[in-house]
Amino acid sequence: MKKIYLIKTSVSTAAQAEQLAKALVEARLVACVQIVGPGLSVYRWQDQVEQEQEQEYYLEIKTDPAHRDAVIASLRATHPYEVPEILCSSFKAADDYAGWVAGVLK
Repeated sequence: MKKIYLIKTSVSTAAQAEQLAKALVEARLVACVQIVGPGLSVYRWQDQVEQEQEQEYYLEIKTDPAHRDAVIASLRATHPYEVPEILCSSFKAADDYAGWVAGVLK
């Protein structure tokens, strides 16, 4: 088993999700982005409980250790939210899947 990273973020529209996903894949920063949604977020912002007026779309982004920081930097630079949700977790992946991830990023 080899380490890969799953980075998660959310955006307001399917078009924004597709734009972020395509840019990351085309730049070979990530192997795959799964877009899930629509969903709804309830959160605290500026001391008020808010509910996203529009439904949100959630991105599950897969990359390898060598590209993790570049993916996060790209999300920070291009994300439409003032304070984007960017969560990053490492996982042990099956060798063949981790090999595929690393192979498409070269």
